[in-house]
Amino acid sequence: MKVSVIGGAGRVGLGMCLVLAESGHFVYGVDLDEEKNALVSSGIMPFYEEGGEEYLGAALKKQRLKMTSDLSVISDSEVVIVVIGTPIDSNFNPVVGPLHDLVSNIAQYLRPGQLIILRSTVSPGTTDLVKRLLEEATGFSIGRDLYLVSAPERVAEGKTIVELTSLPQLIGAYDQLSYSKAETFFQTFLHAQCLSLSPLEAEIGKLITNMTRYVTFALSNEYHLIAETFGVNINKIIDACNEDYPRLDLPSPGPNVGGPCLYKDGWFLIERVAYNELISTAFRINEGMPMQIVQKIRQYADVRKVAILGMTFKANSDDTRNSLSYKLKKQLDSLCYELVLIDPHVKTCAPLTQLAGSDAVILMTPHDEFENLREIVRIVDNPNCLYVDIWGYWTEMKYCSRNGYFWGKEVSHEDFGFRQRRVADAEGNSSLDASWSGSHRS
Repeated sequence: MKVSVIGGAGRVGLGMCLVLAESGHFVYGVDLDEEKNALVSSGIMPFYEEGGEEYLGAALKKQRLKMTSDLSVISDSEVVIVVIGTPIDSNFNPVVGPLHDLVSNIAQYLRPGQLIILRSTVSPGTTDLVKRLLEEATGFSIGRDLYLVSAPERVAEGKTIVELTSLPQLIGAYDQLSYSKAETFFQTFLHAQCLSLSPLEAEIGKLITNMTRYVTFALSNEYHLIAETFGVNINKIIDACNEDYPRLDLPSPGPNVGGPCLYKDGWFLIERVAYNELISTAFRINEGMPMQIVQKIRQYADVRKVAILGMTFKANSDDTRNSLSYKLKKQLDSLCYELVLIDPHVKTCAPLTQLAGSDAVILMTPHDEFENLREIVRIVDNPNCLYVDIWGYWTEMKYCSRNGYFWGKEVSHEDFGFRQRRVADAEGNSSLDASWSGSHRS
C-alpha cells in the first residue's frame, strides 16, 4: 500500500515509517521539519532508535520512503497515519489546536475509501472530535466513505522498531468495517493480535498503560521517602520483597521519572474527574524528587561543586524533553552552586573529566557510560565527595548506601567487600549506621 505518516520525522513517526517500508509498503514521511526531512533523506537518523540506521538504509535503498512537507501526497495514499505531538499548556490542559489545524489542512486531500489511523496520545474523546471535524470538512461519512480508528502507539522510546511489530495493538473503531480494514493493515507487519475496542476505550487504554507505570514509580519514590525517615535502605527492602514473590514487582525508586509522555498523560485522564488524588499526588511525588536531593545536599555547608550525571529523561536516550535533571539544575542554580552537567548523549554537556574536584555527584539518568563507579570516583578524586544514587544503579553501594547517599571514601575503603556482604546479609543496617554516626569528614 501507499501510506502517509503525518509526523513522520518524529521519534515515533519515523520508526513507524521504517517498519512499514521494511514490510513492503511505500511510505510518505510527512513532516514540517525540513531539517529532519533532509537528514532522513540522506540516510542519517536525527535521534537514537535501536536498529534505526539499518532500517533507514534499507528503506532508502529500496526506494520505499520519501520524506516531504507536502500534505498533498495524502491524496495518493490508501492509509493516512497521524502521529503528531499532543502537548499540555501551563495549566495542564490538552492543547488541541494543532490537531484542529491538521484536520482543516488535510481535508482537501482526503478521498473516499481511505483509512485514517490516529496514533497520537490524546485526551479521551479526541477521536470523536476528529470524526466530527472530518465529516464537517469533507462531507464524507465515517464508516461509509472514510474509515477512522484510534490505534495508539504503546512503544518505548528508542525501541519503536523493535516493539512495533511485537506488541498487541489496541484498535478503537466506530464500526466493524473500519476495524477490519485497520486490522488487515496492521497484520501486514504485526506479529501479535489486534484487540477491538471503541475509540474512547482505546484512548483511555493508552493513557492507563503509561500512568500505571508513572503511579508505580511514585509509589516506590514514596517508599524511598518513608525509608529515609527510618534510616533504612529502600533498595535492599524492595529487592528482598520482590524476590520470588508472585504478587509484587516494584521498580526501584528514581529521581528522574518524566519524559514527554509520563509527564502529561495523567492530566489527560483526570481533566474532567473530581476524584483525581492518586494521579495528581503521583505527579507531586515524582516531580518533587529533585528537591528532596537538594534539601539533602544543603545539609553540608562545604559542598560547592555539584555534578549532575545524565540530562536525558531515560537511560541510553538522547531525548531531554521533560527530564527532571533540568528541574534539579534550576533548583541548584538558584542556590548558587557551581554546576557541571555530564551526559554522553547530549552534545552540549561536559565530558566525564569535568567531574574532577566535585563535592557532590548526583546520578539522575543511569546511562551505561556511568556504570563504572570506581572510575567515576577516580576521576572525581575527592574522598569526601557525596554521591547520590537513588536508583540503586551502582551495585557496589546499592545496599551499603544510606538510602542512596554515600561518600567517595566508602567506595575505596579497604574493607569494602566485607562491609558489602555484611550489610547485604544482616537483618538490620547497624554496620551502615555506624559508619554514618559521626562526621562525614572523620
